[in-house]
Amino acid sequence: MRPTRRQWLTRAPAALAASSALAQTGGRVERPNIVLIISDQFRADCIGAMGLNPMNLTPNLDRMAQRGVIFRSAMSNQPVCAPARASIFTGQYPRRHGVYKNGVAIKEDAITLATVARGAGYSANYIGKWHIGPPAPRGQEGPVPRAYRGGFLDFWLASNELEHTSHAYEGDLYDGDGKPVHFSGEYRADFMTRHAQAFLRSAKSPFLLCVSYLEVHHQNDEDKYDPPKEFANRYPNPFVPHDLRPFPGSWPSQLPDYYACVAKMDEAAGAIRATLAETGLDRNTVLMFTSDHGCHFKTRNTEYKRSPHDSSIHIPLVVEGPGFNRGMQISELVSQVDFTPTLLDAASHAIPPPMQGRIFHP
Repeated sequence: MRPTRRQWLTRAPAALAASSALAQTGGRVERPNIVLIISDQFRADCIGAMGLNPMNLTPNLDRMAQRGVIFRSAMSNQPVCAPARASIFTGQYPRRHGVYKNGVAIKEDAITLATVARGAGYSANYIGKWHIGPPAPRGQEGPVPRAYRGGFLDFWLASNELEHTSHAYEGDLYDGDGKPVHFSGEYRADFMTRHAQAFLRSAKSPFLLCVSYLEVHHQNDEDKYDPPKEFANRYPNPFVPHDLRPFPGSWPSQLPDYYACVAKMDEAAGAIRATLAETGLDRNTVLMFTSDHGCHFKTRNTEYKRSPHDSSIHIPLVVEGPGFNRGMQISELVSQVDFTPTLLDAASHAIPPPMQGRIFHP
C-alpha cells in the first residue's frame, strides 16, 4: 500500500537519517556517481515515452525511461534560464536563492549539490552552459570566476552564457583557469559530448558530473534553432503539439529545426549512456536528464518562455541507476527544487536545512 503524503513527509527524515548512518558505519557501501544532463529549452512532450509526440525523436531517452523512471509532471520553478538553474543546484525557490531573473549571480557562499557532494568526498565537474555567474557586458562575456561556480571546483569547461560565446560550429568555452578552449568545425554538442566521454573514461569514483548543453535553445543573435548539418531537413512536415496549433507564433518556421536539435540531444544522451556502459560505470551511476524550462515558440509572449503555461514550465525528467531502475512512470508533481535533495539522498547524504525541496524516492 502506498504511503499518504503525510506519511511520506513523516518518514522521509527517518529514512534520510538511516541512509546517512549507513554511509558512516564503515560498511562497504559504494556511493553512486552522479551524472546530470541538462538540455536547454527542451519540451517535456518531445520525449517519446511521454506518449504525446509520434515522431520517435528520442529512442535513447525512451530506453532510459524504460529501464529507469520517467516523471510525467516535472515542472520548472521559474521558466527562464538562470533562476531555473539556480533552483536545480540549490534545492531552493528563487525567492530564497536570490537568482530571480537572468543576469543575477548565484551567491558565493551558496550551499549546492556540488558543495555538499565535495564535502562528502566527491569530485564536482562541469561542462557547458552555466548562466548563474556574474553578468558581463554583451560582447565581453568570458570565464566564470571560481567563487561563482557553485562548488564545481574540479574539472571545469564552461561558459556563463554559451549562446553569446559560441555558434553551432565555432566558439569558446573556458577551462578551470579561465583560459578559452576554442572549437571550430565540430558541432557544439558533439564537442561537449566528446569531453564528457573523455572525463568518464578516466574518472575516479565517486564523482558528480554535470553536462549542460545549450541545445535545444535557439541561437540568440540569429533567432533560429541550429541543428547539426546532417540533421537538417530531417523533419520537413512535423507533428504540431496541440498547445501551439491555435496560436500564431514562430513554430511554423522553427519547429522542424527544433525537432532536429531534440534528436541531436537524444543522440548525445545516448552517447553518454553508452560510455557509462562501456566503462562499467553504469552499474553504480545515477543518470538524470532534464531541462531548465520548455518552449512556447512566441505563442504566449514575444519570446520562447517566461510564462506560466504548461509549454513553458513542463520539463522532461528521466532518471536511471541505483534506486531508480524500476521501469516506472510517476505522475505526481515534482519540481527542480527536488532534484538536488533527491540526488543527495541517492548518495546517502542528509539534506542540508537551507534546501526547500523534498526527495522523491518514496
